[in-house]
Amino acid sequence: MDQNSSTLGWQEPLDDEAGMECPRDQEDILLCEGVQQQDRDLSAEEMIILEEFPILKEELEVEIRELYALADNIDTAHKTVTKTNMVATSVTVVSDAMSILGLVLAPATIGGSLMLSAAGKALGTAASLTSIFTDVMEHFQNQEARTRASSLVPTCDHEVTEAQEKVFHAISVGKKAFSCGSNIRDVKRNIRAFQVVRAHPRLATAAKRLLTTGQLSARRSSQVQRVFKGTGVLVKKSARVLCGAVTGFFLCHNVVTLLSDWRQLKEGAGTKMAEELRAHARELEDQLTELTQLYESLQQQNLLQEERPRISSSGGAPGSLAQSPDRRGEAGPQVTGEDYGGLSPGASEQN
Repeated sequence: MDQNSSTLGWQEPLDDEAGMECPRDQEDILLCEGVQQQDRDLSAEEMIILEEFPILKEELEVEIRELYALADNIDTAHKTVTKTNMVATSVTVVSDAMSILGLVLAPATIGGSLMLSAAGKALGTAASLTSIFTDVMEHFQNQEARTRASSLVPTCDHEVTEAQEKVFHAISVGKKAFSCGSNIRDVKRNIRAFQVVRAHPRLATAAKRLLTTGQLSARRSSQVQRVFKGTGVLVKKSARVLCGAVTGFFLCHNVVTLLSDWRQLKEGAGTKMAEELRAHARELEDQLTELTQLYESLQQQNLLQEERPRISSSGGAPGSLAQSPDRRGEAGPQVTGEDYGGLSPGASEQN
C-alpha cells in the first residue's frame, strides 16, 4: 500500500508538469506554423504589393494631407463667416432697439422719432447687405470645397443635399434682399418727413395733436397724413404696441442667434463637411497602417527567401573538407608490421 501510494504521489506532479507544458507546446506549434508561412514562396499578388507599395503609400499620404488641409480651410472660412454674421447680427439688434425706441417716442417728439426710426432702418439695411454678402461668399466657398472633396472622396458628393442647400440659400437671400429694399424706402420716407418738419414746425404740432386728441381740421389732417405717410409717427396706439411686440420678438431672436454663434465660435465647432473629410482621412490612415504592416511582413519574408540559398551553399562547403577526429581515425592509414618488412618498430631500431 505504501509503494502504491508513493507511486501515485509521484504521478500527480508528472501530470501537473504535463499540463504545464501544454501551453508551451501550443506556442511551439504556432511558432512552427509561422516559420512555415515565412518559408513559403511569395505569391504574385504579394510581389505586386512589394513593388507598388511605395507609390501607393505616397499617394495615400498626399490624399490624407489634402483632406486635412481642405477640412481646415472649410472650418477657417466658416469661422470667418460666423464672425461676420455676429457683427451683422449685433448691428441688427441695435437697429431693432432703435426702431422700438422710435415708436415709443413718436407721441413725445416727432423729430426724434423720425431720426431714430431712420437710423434704425439704415443700420438694418447695412446688416442685411452684410449678411447677404457673407451668405453668398459662404455658398460659393462651400460649393468649391464640395467640388474639391468630390474629387478626393466620391461619396461626399450628395446631389440631393446640394440642391436643397441651393433652394434654402436662394430663399434666404431673397428675403434679405426684400428686407433691404423695404428698409431703404422707409429710410427715405423718414428723412423726407424730418426735412418737412424742420421746415414747417407747425406740422409737428398738428401731428402731436392728432395723436393725443384725434381732433384736427380736414385740411390740416390731410396735410399731416400726406407728410408722415409711410412713417411710424401717425400709427395708432394699438398698432404701435403690435409693431413694438413684433420688433421685440425679432430682437430676442437676433440676441439668441448672436449668443449661439458666439458659443459655437468659442467651442470651435466645425462644419459637417469638414468632419466627414476628417473621418475619411482617419480611415485612410488606418488603411495605410495596415498596408505598412503587411508590407513590412512581406519584405521580411522576401529577405529570408533571398538569404536561404546563401546560407545553404556556405554551410555545405566546409562540411566536405573538415572531418571529425573519430572519422579520421577510422578512415586514416593504419601502420602495421608489414610496412617495416615484417619487423617490429623496436627491431628496426636495433638494426
